[in-house]
Amino acid sequence: MDVEIKKYDKQYFDQLCSVMDRARMQELKSAGLEQVFLSLRDAPYLGYLLDCEIYVAVKEGKLLGFVGLRAHELSFIYVDPDYQKQGIGNELMKVAVSHLEKPVKLDVFTDNIAAKSLYQKYGFKTVKTVTEKWSDDYPVDFSQDTMELK
Repeated sequence: MDVEIKKYDKQYFDQLCSVMDRARMQELKSAGLEQVFLSLRDAPYLGYLLDCEIYVAVKEGKLLGFVGLRAHELSFIYVDPDYQKQGIGNELMKVAVSHLEKPVKLDVFTDNIAAKSLYQKYGFKTVKTVTEKWSDDYPVDFSQDTMELK
């Protein structure tokens, strides 16, 4: 798919929230954790995301996905579920890898095979797996991998 990748601008905030919410719910459902879902506007990590260096994938004014970067960390990457498997994640990964100094780390649900496959395509390898409780409010076990690109 032909998309433009550019730096995030606050004009895209509503669309970014929509993409994040839809893709995050999809991600949580696949891990059996949909009960922990919070809309991005209400999430405690909203500020953390907005402090990232964010790049957006846009086509005809519509935000289709985004990536959030911090020093040595790929913090966020989400593609609207309606536009997945069309190369947008690849385009965002190219930007991420070209802008980050190595080593680069990221965290991903262990069972998120599609995301892990994308990361592996760019050279990321699993370096640690942790199983823990989500929180005191939601004492549900989940497993998360830390992946690294050296």
